[in-house]
Amino acid sequence: MPSSDTVVDQSPRPAQERAGWALDLLLLTLLIGGFFLLFLGVRPLAVPSEARYAELGREIVATGDWITPRINGVEYFFKPPLFYWIQAATIHALGLGEFALRLPTALLALGGCLIAYATGRKVYGRPAGIAAALIMATTLLWFGLSRVILLDVPVGVFLSFAFMAFLFAVKAPQGGAARARWLYAMYAAAAFATLTKGLIGIVLPGLVVGLWIVLTWNWRFLLEAKLPQGLALFLALTVPWHVAVGIENPPFWHFYFVREHWERFTSTVHGRTQPWWFFAAVMVAGFFPWTVIVVQAFARNLAALAKRVEGWRDELFLALWFWAIFLFFSASSSKLIPYVTPIVVPACVFAGRYATEALAANSRSLRGALWALAGIAGALAVAAIVVAVGHARLFRGDTAADVAAVAPVLPWLAVGATLATLALVFALRRSTFAALVVAGVAGAVFLQGVDVTMAGQQPRSMKPLATELNGILTPNDEVVTFRTYPQDLPVYLNRRISVFQWSGELDFGRRWEDVSAWMFDDEAELWRRWHGERTVYMILPARFDPEVRAGAGARYLELARTTRAILIVNRTPQ
Repeated sequence: MPSSDTVVDQSPRPAQERAGWALDLLLLTLLIGGFFLLFLGVRPLAVPSEARYAELGREIVATGDWITPRINGVEYFFKPPLFYWIQAATIHALGLGEFALRLPTALLALGGCLIAYATGRKVYGRPAGIAAALIMATTLLWFGLSRVILLDVPVGVFLSFAFMAFLFAVKAPQGGAARARWLYAMYAAAAFATLTKGLIGIVLPGLVVGLWIVLTWNWRFLLEAKLPQGLALFLALTVPWHVAVGIENPPFWHFYFVREHWERFTSTVHGRTQPWWFFAAVMVAGFFPWTVIVVQAFARNLAALAKRVEGWRDELFLALWFWAIFLFFSASSSKLIPYVTPIVVPACVFAGRYATEALAANSRSLRGALWALAGIAGALAVAAIVVAVGHARLFRGDTAADVAAVAPVLPWLAVGATLATLALVFALRRSTFAALVVAGVAGAVFLQGVDVTMAGQQPRSMKPLATELNGILTPNDEVVTFRTYPQDLPVYLNRRISVFQWSGELDFGRRWEDVSAWMFDDEAELWRRWHGERTVYMILPARFDPEVRAGAGARYLELARTTRAILIVNRTPQ
């Protein structure tokens, strides 16, 4: 029995600590995973983005070629293949349904939230980690990207894991096995990021870690960073594919390293120019409904750095993780919204720490942020009601058509924002914690509601026409698209299609390899096929209908149409 003067160690033992981590990770996986997987497959594939990456995976399964990426049988060298391989494995296991195709992205997005939890807990404690994960899961930006098949969530997650691994390595005992494991994990994650979206997978970790070493004057860490072994691991994971694809396709190296890396960053060759403040606007809108809290959290971080508080090196690393990458992409000549995925984790970690500390202190600034959110929700409700009632009079021309396309979302937005406003005001009159819970739940319901409501608003989708075709198409029939290439069509038909007078992003592959059997521009060849003995189906944009009728003559038989496209056949299907 300890005496009354004995100090009993109340700190958790390693086994208890590991059990606590495991339980938190399990509960967060179930909660956030269920949220991300709910209604995941209700929306048709978005064209062209989702369809493009689904088709790259489908081609691997169809051809068995894991070296040369292809779209509709045409070589496609814009990005490395790791995510295509993941898609192919999923297709092989689960098929070509929308849920299965989006599953890897959703699971990786879940992984990003768990990384936010682990980073937040390691640096600021358990409550901050849990809050960081939940905030990340319910931001407009991360939730939206979790439901879209793109490379940006995978590369953002792999990069975030690399940064998290570095933090864990720094905080592990010097010279111990744990530090070595985390360092090797960092190099491996950087390799996976490189195999997903190119050289940013090594450039960004090198930039952030290098700046941290310089600014903390911690040069000794370079002696412990296992650089030779780590670089060997990185090269062993990344070099084989780059060499193999280059040997099979010699133009790859110039196209990939010069055009897709150097020119993408330094020029406007890709036509994705935006003003310098573009990513700032993306962050403000993308972190809704937590934008004000995120801004307050960054102010808290800057204050901590200025005062050199305890743990300032961790604060500095998280700040560099965000700001160095933010400025890197802002300086680039090519800008797209999803490029910011690698910096979502540190922003949410800051927000999680700020929210939990402000809540514990009953901070007036946190309540002010929630009152601001209530005001924004109220403004959204009013705007949605006004537009829903009067959009036909408020807008003209193409804008009116665009607004009309999303009109079914407006009542949901109006009702949801109104209820969220009332609930927030009600909760704020009772407790700040209740208001935070209401904000999170309302945000989650709003995000799911908008996603489900938009499921039917996909005018570019070929799924209705593909469904019609799948009921009558035989292996010997040909499917031709007229001056267009709907990238979801090969996915929904699970076969290569013929494309007349279109090249687009497949132009490079067409020039390098002879694909004229199914990618052709000769109008005489089109009508030779159409008037031949083989059954030919054609999908055409509605605006080309008069021209196609003239060429098809009596063999123009319409089968189905959408608002934008028409499906015809040259003879009555058997």
